[in-house]
Amino acid sequence: MYKYISIALLLAFSMPAAAANVAKEIKLDSKVASMHKAGVGPVIFPHALHEKTYKCNDCHPKIFKDKHGDNDISMKKNMDGQYCGSPNCHNSQKAFALFNCSKCHTEVTGKPK
Repeated sequence: MYKYISIALLLAFSMPAAAANVAKEIKLDSKVASMHKAGVGPVIFPHALHEKTYKCNDCHPKIFKDKHGDNDISMKKNMDGQYCGSPNCHNSQKAFALFNCSKCHTEVTGKPK
């Protein structure tokens, strides 16, 4: 019995703290003024969905910094092959293309304000 408890404790304490506290969805709204101007709302990033396909080190820290708010994500940077537009992500055959705005952004009107 103690063998199983110690294995469970070992697994629980060996998991990185950041991984244990990751939200299932992450709202990206640091550039809300720019998004409003482009006629789109904030992005709701489905972290849990990506966890089903990728391992943490596929994205962290190579593409995204671990700390929320430390990534200066913009559509220009995405289109230039950074962040979501990285070569193995939404700039590849693996996922939908970046110009499919309503897949990520909320409140897509398509009308610049």
